[in-house]
Amino acid sequence: MIDIGRVWSDVKNELSISINSIAYMMWIDTLTPVCVKKGVLYLLASSITARNAVNKNYKDTVKKALVTLYSSFSDVEFIVESDIPSRGSALDDSSGDSDDIHDNQIVINSSADSEKRICPFIEKYSFNNLIEGDNNKLAKHAAIAVAQKPGNAGEFITFNPLFIYGGVGLGKTHLLHAIGNYLWQNFPEKKVLYVPTEKMTTEYIESISSDKTSTNVRAFREKYRNIDVLMLDDVQFLEGKVGLQEVFFHIFNDLFQAGKQIVLSSDRPPKEISTLEERLRSRFEGGLLADILAPGLEMRIAILKHKMLLQKIAANEDVVHYLAEQFDSNVRELEGALTKVVLYAQLLNRASPDIIIAKEALKTNAPKKVGVDSSDIISTVCSYFRVSESDLIGKKKTKLLSEARMIAIYLITDMLSIPLVTIGQLFGGRDHTTIIHARDKIQNKLKDNKETEKQINDIKNMLDR
Repeated sequence: MIDIGRVWSDVKNELSISINSIAYMMWIDTLTPVCVKKGVLYLLASSITARNAVNKNYKDTVKKALVTLYSSFSDVEFIVESDIPSRGSALDDSSGDSDDIHDNQIVINSSADSEKRICPFIEKYSFNNLIEGDNNKLAKHAAIAVAQKPGNAGEFITFNPLFIYGGVGLGKTHLLHAIGNYLWQNFPEKKVLYVPTEKMTTEYIESISSDKTSTNVRAFREKYRNIDVLMLDDVQFLEGKVGLQEVFFHIFNDLFQAGKQIVLSSDRPPKEISTLEERLRSRFEGGLLADILAPGLEMRIAILKHKMLLQKIAANEDVVHYLAEQFDSNVRELEGALTKVVLYAQLLNRASPDIIIAKEALKTNAPKKVGVDSSDIISTVCSYFRVSESDLIGKKKTKLLSEARMIAIYLITDMLSIPLVTIGQLFGGRDHTTIIHARDKIQNKLKDNKETEKQINDIKNMLDR
C-alpha cells in the first residue's frame, strides 16, 4: 500500500530546494495529497486560483521531482474540492489504492485493515491545535466528549445532538474536523460522515428530480441513516427548504433513536433560523447548544503565537499585538494577515517583519474598526446621545435611553455578524425577542423618519473616522 503522505513529504523536501521560499510557501506547501490512480498522484489545492497557478507554473517541476524519487508514478494532477467526483467515477479505484472521495463531503468507511485507511480530515484541525479560551471552552470540551463517546447511548447526560454555533471564522469547522480526526484514530470501525448542508441539498434535489417513483429519495435517506456519526455543517442553509427539512427530520430521528451521534454547526442558534420547522428546532435544542464567540485580545495573541510556533514563523512582539488589535472578530482573517505580513517581509529580504512592514503589508485590506467591534458602536452611540454605557446597557427606560439603546442594537445587527442571543448578552442579558423588536422598530422608523435616519448616518460617520 502506497503511503501518499510519505511520498508527498519526500517530494516537498525536494521541491523546497529548487523553488524559492515564498513560492514554495504560497503554492507547494498548501497542497494536500488525496489519492493515487493508475500512477497519477492527485493533489488538492486550496482554491481554483491556486490550482490554476500551480498547474501553469509548477506542474513540470513537481512531476519531475515525483517521478525521479518514485518511478512507479507517471504524472501529477492538481484538483480542487469541486473536481472530486462521487463514488464510482474517475478517481475511484477498485484495486483499493485510492480513497473513497465525495464532492464536498468526507466519509470514513469502516475497515478491518487500518493500514489501508487514509484520514480524509484536515490534519491540522485537531483538539490540541485549537487554542482554548472563555469564548470557546464549552464548545471545545463538548466536542471532545462527543469524540470520546459518540452517541453516548445509555448515559444519563448526553450531548446528542451537539449544536455548535458562532460567527464566520471562529472555529466551528475546526471542531468538526477535530472530532473526525479523533474518531478516525480511535474508532476505526465507525462510519463517519461530514457534509455541508448545501451539499446535502444538492443531493436531495437530484434525488427528487431524477425519477418520480421516490426510489432515489429512499436511497438518499438510507445513505444518511446507515452511519454512526453525522456531522452536518452550516445547518442554517436548511432555511426555507421545506422538502429537505421533512426528509432530514426522519433521518435525524432514525439516527437518534439508534443511538448514533449527530453534530450540527450553524452561524446562529436554532431559534434564530427562520422558517425552520418547529419539530426540527425542538430536536436541535434537545441536546447541547454550545456557542463560540469572538476571541478576546489575549486569546488572539495566543492564537498568533501558536501559529508562529507551528509554522516556525518569526515576528516581533509589537507586530503580534498590532495584528491582534486590528483583526478582532475572525480567526481565519487574523491568521491570514500574519501569513501576508511574513510573506511581504520575505519579499523585502527581511528575516522577520517589524511594525512598519506589517502596516505596509496590510494597508490595502486591514479591516476598519467599524463593522467588527460592538464596543466601538456602543461607545459611539453613548457619545452621540451623551449617555453612560452602564445606563445604555442597563434597565433604565427613559425616552432618550430607550431610543439610544434601540439605535445601538440596530447598528450592531446591521453592521456585525453576531447572533441575536450574543447581542442580548451585550445589553445586560436581554432576551433575543427584545433585540428583534428594537432592530425592527428602528428599521421601520428609517423608512419615513428623517431624524432617525440622520442619527444613524451621523453615528456611522463618527465610526468611519
